[in-house]
Amino acid sequence: MQWDETFHVPVAQRAAGVVILNGQGDILLVREKGDGKQRKAGLWHIPSGTVEEGENPQDTALREAYEETGLRVRLLKFLGAYLGRFPDGDLILRHVWLAEPEPGQSIAPILTDEIAEARYVTQTEFDALYAAGQIRMYHTRLCYEDARREVAAQAARRDHRRAQES
Repeated sequence: MQWDETFHVPVAQRAAGVVILNGQGDILLVREKGDGKQRKAGLWHIPSGTVEEGENPQDTALREAYEETGLRVRLLKFLGAYLGRFPDGDLILRHVWLAEPEPGQSIAPILTDEIAEARYVTQTEFDALYAAGQIRMYHTRLCYEDARREVAAQAARRDHRRAQES
């Protein structure tokens, strides 16, 4: 049987971003500027944005990290593709990587007309922001959880290798 066009699900937008954790497991988030008329004004999210025409998601993730935080980053591990829906019903597919900043940089957003601030927040702060409805989308929470699991798995693998070498 052929799987024809009736099985295709059109996605209105593609986006890509990064999860950056510091050594304590805090996540780097950005807060959108705005006058309250935009759906995202004042809300926190991971550095991410729209995949432009002709751009691949990896390049989008790197570009958005730089534009929104001022940091050049290295992509470490693909965390996943997260499918969501906007309030108008359009679907968005967000590609997300665990990333780390290149050494010797400071957080300083480039797109200061869009980004009010960028900073690390603890898990406790994140949970409070989420409970207060200040995290832009559930995807942000999923990405953070997936990144924390990946970092823990990497540490466990490293510890296992060290134990076997001893």
